[in-house]
Amino acid sequence: MSLEPAIRLFHHRWSVPIVALLYGSGCQPFSELAGRLSASRDTLTDTLSKLEASGVVARQHPGRKTLYVLTPLGEKVGAECVPLVQLIANTDVFAIALKKWPMLVAVALGRGARRYGEARAALPGITARALAMALKDLEAAGLVERTVESGYPPAPAYELSPKGMAFFPALDALCHACESAVAT
Repeated sequence: MSLEPAIRLFHHRWSVPIVALLYGSGCQPFSELAGRLSASRDTLTDTLSKLEASGVVARQHPGRKTLYVLTPLGEKVGAECVPLVQLIANTDVFAIALKKWPMLVAVALGRGARRYGEARAALPGITARALAMALKDLEAAGLVERTVESGYPPAPAYELSPKGMAFFPALDALCHACESAVAT
């Protein structure tokens, strides 16, 4: 299956925590979201706008306050955001998880990509630089192991480490939820 729906729905670093929060707590005003997340006001505004454009979040105006709520599409993927956020919160990979590409690269590797070109083909829209940086971040965090296979020319291969495999089921479940939600 393609990772394109997950890329489209969660293209901003705070998307998954926001959707998890809205899924767990229901509709929230901006001030409550800002207080519960450590994102800046500008980042939060930008992320909410992008989630609205993706059809994951909608605004409601029941009175003076604007409330943010999950759409039916957001509800479909929200259930998978909660365990992922809990898993990430209990580890040392929080900073990497908030970047745009590393966790999607981990999914591509977990789904069978071993080479740089295979990972790039699995992730539409990723640049060569972004993929290289994501692989370095994942390796530095201990989520990916890089080996150089013998032959000419020597070729690096990547695979999830045991620590990376601990994250893969939750990441893959979220990507599958995105794929099925967009397909319906």
